[in-house]
Amino acid sequence: MTKFLSALLLLGALFSIQAQTTVKGTVTNNETNQPLEGASIYVSAINKATATDASGNFRLSGFGKGTYAIQISFVGFETEVETFEIDDEQELNLNIVLEPQPFAINEVVVAAAYEKPQQEETFKIDVIPKQQMAKTGGMSVMDIIPKVPGVSAVSTGPLVSRPVIRGLSSNRVLTVVDGIRFETQQWDDEHGIGINELGMDHIEIIKGPSSLLYGPEAMGGIVRFVEEKPAEVGTTEADMEAMTYSNNRGGRAEAGVKSSTEKFNWGVSALGKLLSDYFYDGFDFRVPNTRLLEYGAKGFTGINRSWGNSKLSYTFNQAYYGILDGKDIVKDEDGRIINIDSLEKEKFPFETEAPFHGVIDHRIISKTTILAGASTIKATLGYQNNHRTENEELAGNKKGYTYLDMILKSYTYDVKWLLPEMGHFHTILGSQGMHKNNTNGNKGTTQLIPDADINDIGFFGVSRWEEDHFNLSLGARYDHRNLDTEESTNTTVTQPAISRTYDNLSYSLGAAFEPMEHVILRTSVATGYRSPNLNELMSNGVKLESQRYEVGNPDFVKETNTEWDASIAYEGKQISLEGSLFYNSINDYIYITPTGEETNSNLDSEVLVPLFEFQQRDANIYGGEIMLNLHPTAISWGHLETSLSSLKGKLADEDEYLYQMPPTKWNNDIFITWDHWGKLTEWTFNIGTNTSFEQHQVASNEMETSGYTLVHLGLDTHYRKMEFFLNANNLLDHKYLDHMSRFRSYEIYSPGRNISLGIKMPLL
Repeated sequence: MTKFLSALLLLGALFSIQAQTTVKGTVTNNETNQPLEGASIYVSAINKATATDASGNFRLSGFGKGTYAIQISFVGFETEVETFEIDDEQELNLNIVLEPQPFAINEVVVAAAYEKPQQEETFKIDVIPKQQMAKTGGMSVMDIIPKVPGVSAVSTGPLVSRPVIRGLSSNRVLTVVDGIRFETQQWDDEHGIGINELGMDHIEIIKGPSSLLYGPEAMGGIVRFVEEKPAEVGTTEADMEAMTYSNNRGGRAEAGVKSSTEKFNWGVSALGKLLSDYFYDGFDFRVPNTRLLEYGAKGFTGINRSWGNSKLSYTFNQAYYGILDGKDIVKDEDGRIINIDSLEKEKFPFETEAPFHGVIDHRIISKTTILAGASTIKATLGYQNNHRTENEELAGNKKGYTYLDMILKSYTYDVKWLLPEMGHFHTILGSQGMHKNNTNGNKGTTQLIPDADINDIGFFGVSRWEEDHFNLSLGARYDHRNLDTEESTNTTVTQPAISRTYDNLSYSLGAAFEPMEHVILRTSVATGYRSPNLNELMSNGVKLESQRYEVGNPDFVKETNTEWDASIAYEGKQISLEGSLFYNSINDYIYITPTGEETNSNLDSEVLVPLFEFQQRDANIYGGEIMLNLHPTAISWGHLETSLSSLKGKLADEDEYLYQMPPTKWNNDIFITWDHWGKLTEWTFNIGTNTSFEQHQVASNEMETSGYTLVHLGLDTHYRKMEFFLNANNLLDHKYLDHMSRFRSYEIYSPGRNISLGIKMPLL
């Protein structure tokens, strides 16, 4: 590793002695030919940003020889990406014209390593801006991810949830943060995604295994958290955002400052959340111990040179999540649920009390981009330390005792070489690797998974062929994994030492064709793989949160899948329409299922608990999504968004549905905008519905759920430089069981009406 870093620094030093070029230009409105003041300019290769002045002019310096992509964006206009090459020029002039487009329909995405408008990608990438959290009254990033068609969430209460992409979750969905794969014991449904909005710019979601650039375990897709851009050169920016929520009387707050010069940039930010237990049925029923305390901070520093840029960041986060035990909920003689959390005297308790999860994350990431003439080298190194504890109840002690104590350390590298353009071909070669060490600490009284080491190495190549109105991509990837566990010394479970090796070759092939203006046809076929996780291999005991006995199988083999996708999209100024179909064939699918039997608890032999087993069979998941956006130019003050997604998951060799598959969902939103009302400006009002259809296609012994419709509304406006948000979710206070909620087996309803109020304002 030391030699590799030395080589990168030496290569950077060699390129830093070359002559530097200044790039300047003008940004204008295509319809009026008038200059645009305040348009954002960003060049990722040297990690620099600026904005246009009153005459629409901009200027950036420090460019060396190489090929660059420059992003130009402005509210109410379609974002453009211009590619230019610098050889020996000392000054380069660009004239950029933006097309008016009131609503974003062709966002720029970076998940495919090239900065391209969405319409040029051979597979669909959904983009969710960070500001959607405040605009929709979200308490976490998982409140906005399920709004994407085909994406939902497995939840254990409103604050512990993880993404489900087209029916696949857990280790089948790869999470990427700031360029590295995020590791946080994500094998368990009771463990949330573990990522907050700190330092985030937007989220990119890829459905299916089409992207080979980020590693294995992306059979269902990728959720990529893209970090915020630096401050504009020569400026220091600072702002804050705060939200408060009525249902759990909680709130969250975030503040940050960042600054940039011609050669350096830095930033720091911090976040805090405090949320009490949630209610439904008015404030009649408080769901016990669904509270949260979270705080964290992030800092980064970077350098910008003509050879490229380098950035080092550190993130700390600590969170305490309450746990709703099955034993906390009982029924009276009439079958009504009773909250037996009767010792809690406060109606809105905030204090962390057992049982609860405690999670501490440390994350250090180094990212370097080196411009080597016509090619580019990108290297990302990461270290993650995830410490997760679980405290259970103990008489006379509010914090209880430490039941679980797990420490996960991960070391990752990711190197990509973007080769020079060869004709119509753009090619990326790369390698990724990871060493992951899981240990059980001395404080825990039991263990769910054994001490283990996992070593990954992978090599890949992806190429794009670009022609007018037609793009083709193809790629291949080889992965090798070693997994070694130690024999468990815990007396409550039996976990023998095992050693496993997994190898896999994956491929992808995709095409995008524009047969006529505004119409895009896409099709792709791709394969993926993942190895069984430690829980699936070694589980043999009771999970206290769910009060069920889970049994794994150390003889499970790797999962592989092949997914076919096809879509057609029309993207015009007044209407956007897209329909997509997919078929996912999964070999050796691992799933947990209730057996319908009870067994003796390993913690108390006199107690009987439900028996759940992990099993492995071939499976198929298929379905589709439809999205429609209406934004007629004749009605400049409003537009409509609607989407419908549906899927079906079944075992391949028998007529049996898969466990916890998302029901059909239909979402609608109407937006109304106006310029000003008194001193308040830039008004946006929206009202919408989220409909979940009944789910009767369930696994054996799995609970069915009824359909429901929720109503929400939102309002945001500006006063000078401040922005205000008002939202109401589940406006009619409807009682409903979410099929993806792990509380449904207790007949615990999801949150009732929640009204939020927020503010965002600059501090400088």
